[in-house]
Amino acid sequence: MEFVYPENPLHVPKDLTIPTKNHKRNLWLAVVGLIGFAIVYIAITAWFTWATYYLVSVGFRSKNSDIFTFISALASGMIAFFMLKALFFVKKGEISQEYEVKEESEPQLFRFLYRLADETGAPRPHRVFLSSRVNACVFYDLSILNFFFPSKKNLEIGLGLVNVLTISELKAVLAHEFGHFAQRSMAVGNWVYIAQQIAAHIIARRDALDNFLKSWSYTDLRLAWIFWIMRIAIWSLRASLETIFNLVLMAQHALSREMEFQADLVAVSVTGSDALIHALHKLQAADSTWDSAQSFFYRQAQEHKATANIFKVHLRTIDHMGRILNDPGYCRVTVLPETNASEHRVFTTDIAQPPKMWATHPYNHERENNAKRRYISAKLDDRESWVIFDNPEELKEKFMKKLLINFPEEVSTDEGLIGKLDEEYQQEYLNSKYRGAYLGRSFTLYAERPENFFDLKIESLSNTLKELYPPVLSEDLEKLRNLERELGLLSALRDGFLVPPDGVIRFRGAEIKKRELPKSIETIRQEYEQALQRVFDHDKLCHSAYFQAAKEIGKGWPEYLSGLLGVLHYADHSRTDVVDAQGFFNNAYMIVTADRDVSSKELDRLVAAGTELFNALEIVFRHAERIELDPILLKRLGIDSWAAGLGKFEFVPPTRENMNEWLKVVDSWINATYSSLSQLRYASLEELLLVEAKILNWTLNKKVKVESAPETSVLVKDYPKMTPGRERELQKRLGLWDRFQTADGFIPAVLRFSASSAIIGGILYSTIHWILVL
Repeated sequence: MEFVYPENPLHVPKDLTIPTKNHKRNLWLAVVGLIGFAIVYIAITAWFTWATYYLVSVGFRSKNSDIFTFISALASGMIAFFMLKALFFVKKGEISQEYEVKEESEPQLFRFLYRLADETGAPRPHRVFLSSRVNACVFYDLSILNFFFPSKKNLEIGLGLVNVLTISELKAVLAHEFGHFAQRSMAVGNWVYIAQQIAAHIIARRDALDNFLKSWSYTDLRLAWIFWIMRIAIWSLRASLETIFNLVLMAQHALSREMEFQADLVAVSVTGSDALIHALHKLQAADSTWDSAQSFFYRQAQEHKATANIFKVHLRTIDHMGRILNDPGYCRVTVLPETNASEHRVFTTDIAQPPKMWATHPYNHERENNAKRRYISAKLDDRESWVIFDNPEELKEKFMKKLLINFPEEVSTDEGLIGKLDEEYQQEYLNSKYRGAYLGRSFTLYAERPENFFDLKIESLSNTLKELYPPVLSEDLEKLRNLERELGLLSALRDGFLVPPDGVIRFRGAEIKKRELPKSIETIRQEYEQALQRVFDHDKLCHSAYFQAAKEIGKGWPEYLSGLLGVLHYADHSRTDVVDAQGFFNNAYMIVTADRDVSSKELDRLVAAGTELFNALEIVFRHAERIELDPILLKRLGIDSWAAGLGKFEFVPPTRENMNEWLKVVDSWINATYSSLSQLRYASLEELLLVEAKILNWTLNKKVKVESAPETSVLVKDYPKMTPGRERELQKRLGLWDRFQTADGFIPAVLRFSASSAIIGGILYSTIHWILVL
């Protein structure tokens, strides 16, 4: 079998992959911070371990000891125990649905990997795993021993990734990972990660010892005060170490950014400047379509049948999404220009979210600029990546069995199910003629009443109907989605829900300070509202035109069309109300549990938020008895009535007494209600668009006989209306006490560190005092 290996670029500068000054500086900062943390950790552990031993061993023999000697010993011993027990951890590097391959079974793959590792100066992977993900990564087992002995690195290659990349692009992605294999700074990253595991065990982990201290601190006051002292000591230890370790993480985040840039240049050195960027461009679409392909696959498997090749489903899903979005370049790359290839850019300087695989990496356009700063030309091999396997079809079959292993009953495979996938993507709302207007977008949410979409007077109806959904609508929708994403990201940064990985906010090619965020957000908001109004005006134009045409046709079609839009409006707003109530409850839950201790007052707040969520669910079921869906919708949904489809509402409101049990089942009620409303939404949207298509045909083709409309749906009027601005108000900042407890902000962090350090200092003074006394 011919060995497949894309050619390396011919002219690569020798200093291309040498770490930059920023890389070296951040490396030293990370090392210094790590050493500082290690010194503090070792010093605290050693002192309190020795002090505990001394106070106990000498205290029993000395006449100068009293009960406070042993209380000091107990507090000291508790700190020592908490420090020591965190050392005994093992972090296993695990991947889901993994399949280890050996050189004997895949000689072609290993020859490829070994040659690539040798060319990049990286150690060869210890073990190689294939997974059913859109991913490629380094992973390893870690324990305290890896502070002294390097961990052996394993390589994961996701077949979902292989399925969409060319062999040159896959080589670039793997070279990036081998770039990490070869980095000396990777060892610092490992050390920081080990320290992070230790810190996490101390700071975040709550175990039987915490429960023991908490339970005894609520007993008789004559005994409880001792356990309160120990709890305060442990809190102080956790708070102090968390603050110190956060400084280490800040340095590590800055180093991590430079490591990614340097690993990208390693890929450039063996594949040129374009292959990695092309792969990065494909990954975003590959992520979402792989999820869709798996969803289809598992839905079919639940019916005891599955497609014979999920990888074909994946590629077919990509084709369908490109058609729906009118985007020929979806999960594909454009041909490089023959001249000035170094100036060609795939990514813009807008906020660009990295794909899941590289979610913690720099922005895409920054990586592209880094890869092309010194442009390296290379021949691109466009053959599919499957060629690196000796028998790809057999490998695909093995993975099919792997994916189906969790299904207890026999699942038969059927190649014909690809046709069923095609049917799903033939739904009217996915038709490319709508330019993606109904894809992932609920247009009715922007109107208080469904009638708002019918009140536009159309002068030239025939011409208007012919000109609906113009090509420019695709651009308007894309602009709207980008602005919506930018607005969400900037708002999350302002409110502290998101933190830039290296502490620097980059927006539209420029760095901005946090205090400048409100001004930037207001600018984006104005652009967003203008774009939204433009799209909303088109929505009104479309449905007003069809409604006006329906009135000219008569035969019950205006009423039927109005009823369908009413059902869609009801489903959209009711579903959004449930989701909003869920977000309101989750926000309350996060706030009251932020300090890992729920007070009586906080429990009351959680009950109130839960009641709000319960009411949002209850009103859906209460209205169901009064809603009568038309026969076409009932047939689409496969139910006899809307109430029967929803089922009985047997959920109970939350109370202080049942909150723990209520939390265990609330998600199932939310998911079931959301699913039912979503099915109603898609059924009514599909029927609405099909009816509008009929009306268009009847209006433009007078020879076609018009049939009578079906019976119209009957709705309630008093359902929640969730137009923009009616969302439940969320608490975006913690209360003063919770901010102190969680060190949320500079001043709370300084105050907490001062208080916790003073308490640790007091315990330290107490141990020194009693050692001197004894």
